[in-house]
Amino acid sequence: MILDCNSSTFFEIKEKNIMSELTDELKKKDPNENVIAKILKKLGDSELLITFKYLEALGYSNGQNYVKQIYVKKRKNADCRSSFAKEIFNKTDSTALDILPPYSFIIEFDFTLEKPYISKDDENFTIIENSIKRERILDCPYIPGSTWKGCLRSALWHEGMKEDDEQITRIFGNERLTNESYRQGRLHFFPSFFDKVDYEIVNPHDRKTRAGTVPILIESIPLGANSKFSLLYVPFDLAGKEKEESAKQMLEDLKVIAKGIEAMFTVYGFGAKTSSGYGIASNIVKSGKVYTDMSIKIEQENKAMKLPENFRQFLNENGTVKGELVDNATGTLLSNKKFQKQKTEHGFLSGDEFSKFKRWYEENGESYIKSLSVKHSQQNAGEFASFTELIDLTKAIADMNAQPDTAGGNPDE
Repeated sequence: MILDCNSSTFFEIKEKNIMSELTDELKKKDPNENVIAKILKKLGDSELLITFKYLEALGYSNGQNYVKQIYVKKRKNADCRSSFAKEIFNKTDSTALDILPPYSFIIEFDFTLEKPYISKDDENFTIIENSIKRERILDCPYIPGSTWKGCLRSALWHEGMKEDDEQITRIFGNERLTNESYRQGRLHFFPSFFDKVDYEIVNPHDRKTRAGTVPILIESIPLGANSKFSLLYVPFDLAGKEKEESAKQMLEDLKVIAKGIEAMFTVYGFGAKTSSGYGIASNIVKSGKVYTDMSIKIEQENKAMKLPENFRQFLNENGTVKGELVDNATGTLLSNKKFQKQKTEHGFLSGDEFSKFKRWYEENGESYIKSLSVKHSQQNAGEFASFTELIDLTKAIADMNAQPDTAGGNPDE
């Protein structure tokens, strides 16, 4: 817990006679709960923590329980002030791909918990022994990127992928045993923040009496809570590699990652006590998007993505036909007769090739021009509303972009 600047110190609390009033009441044979509650309600969260530790040092276990009860009630009704964190950490969109290496992608969506989420905070100076993990500066509950990474890797392991699998290593990286064998992974995870907390009660039973006597409080994120999941895939190690191999690896990884996300959120869970059913989310998501520099527009026009090499001579870089091949009078491509008259003047050799090109361009020209600008268009934001749709979307992206070099076809064939 953060000791905020507005909190009173132990000595200031003592000067206000709060400590003496509290200990005097606790020393009584039958302490008045209402009096104790009235005293403790004067204190903020940080001041309650100081008081809790003071009573712990004095051995007032009953006083600690009173402090814990007041603290839990306040925390359950409090806003955890995660809006600032969400605004800072969760600003991702397709424009990020403009400054990243080719074949990078982003997957993001808003998810809803179907089961409470539990984790263990690294902070030991707390009132609740089993506290949820909180962001150190903002003190709001969150799931750090390292947790997402471990849980996704575990889900894929449960799905049958080996730890030493080459694909797993390139996606997640490996342990730094030596500098020579170390490999950084391609995935980067953003933290997820929550607004509310709740408390689970575990009451271990005595084997003889079969009854529980010491309930244990576990701080949790309640079911129904919402947050945002975002990951970034950057294949920095593919720089300088063949485009075909780079695209192939990216599409393979995209499908595996989507499969792992579905398994993690809906089957195996994330966080602590997943074997007891904690950390499961609904299959339905909101604002689900896959941003990538690969084509996502699932239409037949993608067949024109790859241009037959012998047609390149007739086109400008933006996919439009060169000006000398357009009839100024009609605005259409030159007739075969006019082309034959001008071909030598403009450096073209074969009238037969131009005839084939005309037939191809009339069918595929418009879609080819669109495909050249796909990286800067909204085609790159594929949307999904469930994990099932995410699997279908990534499969469609992979199938659509994994086409042979002859895609588009030769008009003579």
